[in-house]
Formats: sequence, structure tokens, C-alpha cells
Amino acid sequence: MIGAMQQQLDFIAYIQRMLVEGDFSATYKFALLHAIADVCVEQPLLSEQSELVIELPTLADKLITLYWHHAMPFSSEHTGESALLKQNTGAQSKVISVLFECQQNNIRNFRQLKQSLFYKPTFNAAMATLKSGPLWRLQILAKQEECFLYPHTNSTQFITLNAGIASCFRRFYDLVVYLAKNAWLQKIQSIKHNQALIGPQSQLQEFLFGVDRNALTKAKPVLVELQSNICFYCQKPMKNDVEVDHFIPFARYANDLGHNFVAAHRACNNNKRDFLAAQQHRERWQNQNLVVNSHIISNELSAYFHCDADKSLAVSNWAYQVAQANSAKLWLANKDHFEHAKPTAELFTFPNKARPELEQVAEPDACLKSDDNALKLPYFPNIKIACGHFKTGDSSDVEYLDAPLGAGKLDPNVHFLARASGNSMNGGKHPILDGDLLLLELITSDKAGSLRGQIVAIERDDIGGEGQYLLRKVNKLPNGQYELIAQNHDYEVMIADESMRTFARFKQVVSE
Repeated sequence: MIGAMQQQLDFIAYIQRMLVEGDFSATYKFALLHAIADVCVEQPLLSEQSELVIELPTLADKLITLYWHHAMPFSSEHTGESALLKQNTGAQSKVISVLFECQQNNIRNFRQLKQSLFYKPTFNAAMATLKSGPLWRLQILAKQEECFLYPHTNSTQFITLNAGIASCFRRFYDLVVYLAKNAWLQKIQSIKHNQALIGPQSQLQEFLFGVDRNALTKAKPVLVELQSNICFYCQKPMKNDVEVDHFIPFARYANDLGHNFVAAHRACNNNKRDFLAAQQHRERWQNQNLVVNSHIISNELSAYFHCDADKSLAVSNWAYQVAQANSAKLWLANKDHFEHAKPTAELFTFPNKARPELEQVAEPDACLKSDDNALKLPYFPNIKIACGHFKTGDSSDVEYLDAPLGAGKLDPNVHFLARASGNSMNGGKHPILDGDLLLLELITSDKAGSLRGQIVAIERDDIGGEGQYLLRKVNKLPNGQYELIAQNHDYEVMIADESMRTFARFKQVVSE
């Protein structure tokens, strides 16, 4: 059961990646995705983990059915094929052309088509389109084959859905078809030829849910000045081809945040599209917009956009966490340069423990509730997480307390409980008070993620070799050093040194 649930999650993540990382220069892949989903519903399965063989003639007939209405004239002001909506930016699709000819010869439905002399050339056109394009390109994500749905065998007779995939299509049929149709619609609307036929409604989605282009013009001069007229991505001078880019793509998070903007060449912006940028770009964005120029961006753009550096950081951490979980590709440069999404360590040296999550956001307090069957987490009464100055403690004593409710998925090998000690973190929106019970998460150097802007527990050894622990918010300075910031401004900022090791990430305060 657990394996099937994980495969379903992986399936949804893959479809999501496919729609973002795939190259949809025409609509054929959307039609193919819809067609495969239809076949999975129409054919019975022996078990949830069954493979499913789908013959290519079945898919060809599905494409004919799906494109039938597309071959009808859309505009009454045009005649012939010029009145048809295009399925790509080039010449009209062969499938559309042959279907239009069928309809011009008084064939009104697929049943009539099957019984006519026009069926064979129509079927051949659908098969040729299927095999020359979408069938073996649907699973190319960020320029690489990732055959999650079915192997690329280049068979002329059939494809075989991998074990469990047909069941996933059946389970999420409504969602897959909705996503395919919506993306198909957007592609049709984006083609210039079609916009002349459709008219103003072709801009309806952008009008209702798109970007305020007039407001973006306010951000451009601010960003150009902050970046010294250097493109954020390629680091080369910009001339007259400057565009404002949403660093976390608008397609991923459809809100305008002032700290999420960068200035870039038009070519770089177009190449990046809806991909997340590579880790090196992420680091530079955090330093430029969230550290060095955070106040300038807020002062200059708050009249036009919501400016909240902490919210921008939380959104970016979420986006990269999802990318890591889905093994997504991150855009590095140009059209074909990508890297795998993976967490990177930022701070000092870490003790070898277990895996973390990438993001830390302000979470509501979890509640500690007694339950004999509840998951138990280790509680270290001798480890005092200092909210003041470094405090000595050790893990010699360990108790086990019920895992707090409302804290999400927890792992006793990763998560643990300890007390706060001191008052240095008792300021800000989410104060940490002396004596609070803290939920923390052990982190490792290979899976630390970006720690900038997060609250972490830092460990160092005292003169006698015993561990000392301190809770602070991390910030990276332009010179590469890290400062450790208290939420209570009565405490001075500390500069991290080589004796310090990041020990754990603060998750939340636990209510008792």
C-alpha cells in the first residue's frame, strides 16, 4: 500500500514536471497525454501494478477524435483553412488539414469517417504525427529522456505503460485531463495566428490572472541600477533588451513579490522560461535581493508590490524543496544547460546525522498531547539551546516524549526536543521564550539546504571539550562571512568562526 501511494505521488510530481520542463512547441503532446488517460480508463486492469500495452492504432484513433472539433472553422470572417486555429507556430498540422477535408466532404462524425475512403489517409496522418513527434518526445524533460510512463522502444506497434502507471492514470484521470486541456488551451491562445481569429478573449487568462506589465516597468530601473546594468543570469552588460524576470517563476507562484524580481537579458529570460534557476543563481539572488539590497527594494517598490523578504525566502525555499523532492532540473544557462535539483550546504561543518527538509517557515505552535500509541521523539534535558550566550550541555541523558500534534511528518532519527534557555530570541513575530520546548531537526552537510535567513542551533566545543549550543538566525554577508543574529536587539550580532558547527534546524515551539 505504501509503495502504491508513493508511486501515485511520484506520478503527480512527474506530470507536474512534464508540463513545466517539457518542450511544447505544438499541442500534440497534450493530445497524447489525454489519449493515454482515456485508454487507461477504457481498458480493464488485472491489478493496480499491472503493465498496460496500448496499441498505436488505438492512440491514432484517439488523436483523430480529439482533434475533430479543432478542424472546424473558428472564424466566420475567414474562409478555407485560414479560418482554422493552428496547433503550432508553423504550418497547419497535417491532421487538422486532412480532418478539414473530411468535413468539407460532408463527413460529420468519426463513425462516418471510419466507413469512408477518407479514413485511411486520415489514419496515416495521425500515425505519422504520433510516431514522428509526441510519442517519443513526451517524456523529454529539460532536454533529457525520463521514461517514467513507458519505455522509449520506438516500436511501430505499441507502447507498454510501466507497472502501476495505468492505475495512476485511472486514479487521477480527471486531474490529468484537466491539466492537459488547460495547457492545450493556453498553447492555442499563445499562437499569433490564432489571436487574430480569437480576438480579445485570447488575452482573457492574462487579463484575469497575469502579470501587471505596467507595474513591472517601475521595477526595471531599480533593478538595473542595483545590478549595475549587468544581466542577473549571464553577468554580461545589458543594452536595450532588458526584461524583469520573476526569479521564482510566475507559473510556479502566481503573486508579485518585490524581492522576487531580477533584471535580465530578454534571451536569458526566454531561455529560463518557467524553470527554477540553478543553485548558483539562487545564492546570488538571495544575496542581492534578500541581504545586500533588501531595504532598498522595499523602499523603492513597496508602492507597487508587496515587499516582504521573509515571505520571498519562504516561497523560494518551498519551490526548491519541491524541485528536490521531484528530482527536477534547474536552469543553468542557455537552452540546454541544466543541473539536478539538490540541497547544498552553506554553513561550517556539520555532525553526521540524518536528513532535513529544505525550508523553515514560521509555523503555528505544535501541541504536546499524551497518547500511548503516539510516536515518541527523543528529549534531551541536558541540552540547553541557548537564547543568549553559548551554554554547555550534553546528550548523556535522553527521555522520550510524545511527538507533538500538528507538526507534520516526524522521524525520531531526525527530530528531537530540547529546552530554550535565555531571552535573545524573544523578539519578532514569533518569539522564543526562556524555557520553551523546541522541536528541532538534525541536519547534515550534504543535505543542509540553504540556511540563510533560517534559525539554527549551532554547536561548538568549550575548553573542556564539552558541547555548547546556541540558537540564532543565519545571514550571509557580501564578504562570505556569516553573521548570527538574535531576535532580541539587545544582543549583539555574532560573526561565525571555524569552531562552530551547525547542529540542527529550529522547526517550532511546542505547546505543553
